Amino acid sequence: MTLNSLNTHRPDRFLHPVTVLIIFIMKVLLFLTVLLCGVLAITAAAVEAVKPEEAPVEPQEEKQAVEVEVEAVPEAVPLEGEPQPAGEVAAPVQGRFICPSGWVGYKDGCFLFVTAGRSWNSAAGYCNSLGASLPSVKNVFDYSFLQDLTMRSGQSVSWMGGFYFQTWMWLDQSPFSYSNFASVNTVSRYQCMYLQTRAGWSNHSCGNAWPFICVKKTGSC
Repeated sequence: MTLNSLNTHRPDRFLHPVTVLIIFIMKVLLFLTVLLCGVLAITAAAVEAVKPEEAPVEPQEEKQAVEVEVEAVPEAVPLEGEPQPAGEVAAPVQGRFICPSGWVGYKDGCFLFVTAGRSWNSAAGYCNSLGASLPSVKNVFDYSFLQDLTMRSGQSVSWMGGFYFQTWMWLDQSPFSYSNFASVNTVSRYQCMYLQTRAGWSNHSCGNAWPFICVKKTGSC
């Protein structure tokens, strides 16, 4: 074998040392690059594995709560003279009261004139069914009011709440402290009191069918 053939099969023996160093450095850099890429890939995979799972985001329209501001309503302050609800009145109030339709107000009561004739007992029962009573009289002014009410109703007589039982008394148990008899008939037969528009009261048979007056107390005026 000649020297030329040896040079052809082993050319690296004749490379310059600087060239060999450059080749070595390039191989080292390539190795480091591959190693760095591997480290970065492993790190990224580890970070992705430990990353917490984010909760799904609900639509804003469903999650948003609508707040309604309610304006506080101040308590109503009753005006002077305005009626207050039952149970809330601290003290009795002197003032007007309203009677039911068809009734007439006088002092502390509401009065109803009934033109249909009834006996005294039947009239008393009818008034009681209305939560009322046949009227009593305490003075001349009360009697004048009842006379006027009877006359305005087109009548001349009407049953009152007076009756005789051992003594004269009022059906509503008021004291019989005022008397205005125009005449007194025999009390053993005529025990019920009636009003006369042009005179004082008198007594007659309780079975007479006469008009009458009912009075319903409403409290002090």
